[in-house]
Amino acid sequence: MGRFRAIPYAKALLAVVEDQAADRKEVVADELDRVAAAFAAVPEFERVLVTPTIPVDAKTAILDSVLDALEIEEPVRRFLHVVQHHYRMQHIADIADTYRKLVDQSLGRIRARVETVVVLDEPERRRLVDAVSAVEGATVVADFQARPELLGGFRLQVGSRVFDGSLAGELDRLSQEITVEQG
Repeated sequence: MGRFRAIPYAKALLAVVEDQAADRKEVVADELDRVAAAFAAVPEFERVLVTPTIPVDAKTAILDSVLDALEIEEPVRRFLHVVQHHYRMQHIADIADTYRKLVDQSLGRIRARVETVVVLDEPERRRLVDAVSAVEGATVVADFQARPELLGGFRLQVGSRVFDGSLAGELDRLSQEITVEQG
């Protein structure tokens, strides 16, 4: 199931928590992420839940034990039972990702990935996030990663757009220009 098939599930869950506080929407997103991570870490969970020869009661018990171990609360627990009932647990990662994007959209924020040569301190991070927020006109939630191979500068990804201001990126562009000119 691609994201387009995950959207109805994610929208349904968001509708359930729509009137609740923003932090509750975040808790739900975090719980979905934890379930998706558990299924990714232990593929046997997914295999058991999608195997048609295993009785529904056994699948429900297994799902409940996983949800108990992860301390998943309502309404996520009920939602995951519906997902299981519709034989869609193998798509929980897509559903979780889509749900988080819908929550971000409803709260007027966007996600960005920032790669720098060295780890930025908090004031540098804040300045960069504030600058991107001003340009984008939305609150930016940034994931920062140190990537020494960039050699200098930074690389910023906002949605599907990538802004490469790294020295490694510039060297790659120069190399391509030289290759084209010689070709």
